[in-house]
Amino acid sequence: MQSFERHPAIIHITTLCYKLLSMLNKDALSQLAQLKSNLTSKPVIIPAVKQQIDQSHNPVVVQAQSQDIRQGIVRSTTKRFGFVLLDDGREAFLDPEQMMRVLPDDRVEVAISTNKKDQLEARLVKLISSSLKEFVGRYVNKGSNDFVEPDATNFNRWLFIPPQARKGFSVGDLIHCTISRHPFNDGKAQIHIINRLGKADEAGVESRYTIAKYKLPNEWVATAQAQASSINWSPLTFESGELDLTHLPFVTIDSENTRDMDDAVYIAKNENGWELITAIANPSKHIDIDSPLEISARVRASTVYLLGQSITMLPAELSHDTYSLVPEQKRAALICRMQIAMSGEITHYEFSEAQIRSQQKLSYQAVADDANDVKSLADAGFVVSDAIKTLLSELQAFAQTRANYRLEHALVMDEKADYFFILNDQKKIDHVDKRDRNIAHRMIEEAMLVTNICAGQLFLQHPGYGIFSTHVGFRPERLNDALHLINEDRPDLIAAGLSASDLTQLEKFQQLFKELRSNPTNHPKSAALLSLLQRMLQAGSLSFEPISHFGLGFPAYAMVTSPIRRYNDYYNHIAIKRILRGQPKVEIHNDLPNQLQETINIGRQACRYLELWLCSQFMTQQLDTLHIGTIALVNSNGIGVRLDDLGIEGYAMLAPKDGDVKAQFDSRRLSLTVAGKTYRLDEKVYVLVKEVDVEKRKVALEVVNEETAARLSAWL
Repeated sequence: MQSFERHPAIIHITTLCYKLLSMLNKDALSQLAQLKSNLTSKPVIIPAVKQQIDQSHNPVVVQAQSQDIRQGIVRSTTKRFGFVLLDDGREAFLDPEQMMRVLPDDRVEVAISTNKKDQLEARLVKLISSSLKEFVGRYVNKGSNDFVEPDATNFNRWLFIPPQARKGFSVGDLIHCTISRHPFNDGKAQIHIINRLGKADEAGVESRYTIAKYKLPNEWVATAQAQASSINWSPLTFESGELDLTHLPFVTIDSENTRDMDDAVYIAKNENGWELITAIANPSKHIDIDSPLEISARVRASTVYLLGQSITMLPAELSHDTYSLVPEQKRAALICRMQIAMSGEITHYEFSEAQIRSQQKLSYQAVADDANDVKSLADAGFVVSDAIKTLLSELQAFAQTRANYRLEHALVMDEKADYFFILNDQKKIDHVDKRDRNIAHRMIEEAMLVTNICAGQLFLQHPGYGIFSTHVGFRPERLNDALHLINEDRPDLIAAGLSASDLTQLEKFQQLFKELRSNPTNHPKSAALLSLLQRMLQAGSLSFEPISHFGLGFPAYAMVTSPIRRYNDYYNHIAIKRILRGQPKVEIHNDLPNQLQETINIGRQACRYLELWLCSQFMTQQLDTLHIGTIALVNSNGIGVRLDDLGIEGYAMLAPKDGDVKAQFDSRRLSLTVAGKTYRLDEKVYVLVKEVDVEKRKVALEVVNEETAARLSAWL
């Protein structure tokens, strides 16, 4: 007997009969409908077709089989085919014909089958939803038809622009589009152009394109703007419980061009050490939870500092004026009053609401030059009182004490230079300023760190109120790898009892990293080991749970010092005020920290994307120039190098995949050996800038030896 699925002959005959008898009474119609249902779902006996009849003319049993219907997400590739990532984690192949009917990240319903190679294949059944609604791309032409070339990962298909949507646009335009017709029904998509962003050589097009690509909110809804206007024109009045600290000489130290000034500090020496008061801008004085401005700020999550342009979390008139701690202006503030012992320990803290008046805004560079006797504040154009001079002196002493305390009791991160990309009138990079971190940066950093530590301690005492900034150390899947490397390079630590579980404990984690940062003479392998271990760490995250911050070495850490730039800081202000007033915590979705972190990450990706674009343009002017760089990446084909003078990264191909060069890549230690030369992370190399691909945002470098570099430096 042979099985068939829903034999077409039987179904056809039954359907025909159904139509003929549809003119009969309802009973006959009902009986025939039941017969059709039975025939399509139960075994039936029919004569076999000629080529399938055996010698005894036995009938064939046809067994109807149900399809395996699943749901999943479409994943495109650089080829014409794709896959559906099923909800159960499996992947099913989509052939090119099927891929023409879908877009990347579409959610679809598919029928699953298995081919001769025991591989899953999918046939499209239904489109459930499509996430590719808005995108950016380039206007292109082929023959008499116009298309957009979408800027989407692994999407190499052009989408049709109908004639009625082409007016005012031309080939080469960078455009912002939306899907007007999905291709699911017939494989033919159409798009609508929302906005022309500009040609590739137009001033500022890179920024406009980046904002559209990453869907960064760049406009304010009317209700939020109306609320901002009402706040901006309302007089500042004292509220019950607010302290009047306008008589204290608070000072702000920040970058020269900063306008959204979140913090000001006051410090005075006393018999027990120092009294430190940090005053933080207080937008929560007027912006309540679920108000239009709060909802907008929650959506934005943070101010995004794109090169040449910032997209503020709050309207600019609020973040740059109303709440910014502008010198000589009375401002609302949340203050943290702390007692810092001569040892550097925080012995007491207290949060309060207050009003202050910052007396001065000073620049990091001017304060550092004055502290190092390079140039006085007066010579830098700042007229400061004796009280401010004394304050700066005590702030420097406090910062050094706290840095020493953290070296012993927490972790101190390695200091790296900052690179500032200075743009010209065409919004392109004109030059790069490299600035090392100085004592003024450390003065403010230490003051902000202790404030956030105190906020973390407060939230430990009041669970569920605030958002912690957390870092849980090693990625779980890398714990054993980390332990094996430690055993190979520092077996003394393993012999002393260090285990994988120890690496998940804050105290043991601190001890390990402090040990590796010390004693370079006695243990020369420690620096390289530290570099490898740092690449096995997880990224920081936000959480309502009181998780420690392993990277800084703090049991609890909650940021409150930038409430006009970061939503989690603003939210923590609300939380602190509710604690001070004895009010219950904010009732809000538990997934808020994850949502904020995702939005913050998108902002960082946008900043990185724009930076790579502008840097690649700038590097076309640096062809054949010689640089010293630091190896920041190693893979099986070459090394990524960060140029020390420019802070820009490039890639040196040392062993092409299709070349004759033999190379040995150690994936555990991230080292590459080519022709007897081994390249490792953090080592210095000489490189020439050989080629720049602006479209792909890539800079190609060539490694040269020290002798060649010496000869070239005489000519370049």
